Amino acid sequence: MKNIIVVLCLFISALTWAQTLKVVDVATEIAPATSWLEVVDSGKYANSWQQAGVFFQENVPKALWVSKLEEVRAPLGKVQSRQGISRQELTAIPQLPDGEYVILEFQTDFENKADSIETVTLKKSAEQWQVIGYFIQ
Repeated sequence: MKNIIVVLCLFISALTWAQTLKVVDVATEIAPATSWLEVVDSGKYANSWQQAGVFFQENVPKALWVSKLEEVRAPLGKVQSRQGISRQELTAIPQLPDGEYVILEFQTDFENKADSIETVTLKKSAEQWQVIGYFIQ
């Protein structure tokens, strides 16, 4: 009976540790995404381009990024609320090199448009997560 209790305690401890580890991993992905979104929210579109990952910078010219956000994001107004609604881990995305990717979706209410979905794609590079994609729906 003692052996069963010891095994159950070890199993529960391992599960707790694994869940704690996963929460830490998620936090390391969400923090770069939300801080990057705050830069976009503040209207500092050129800064958001500079803070994005190299892949993003190599594929989206800075001037084009700024003009598109001024055209699409600025009219939405200030963020009223933003809540994470989904997270997907991937090791491959079509037309991108294999690697560690996370796609985060946020339900966002803007001043001029409620119930929007923001999608932020991150790629792990040099042990840190960097934004490589952004989409508003």
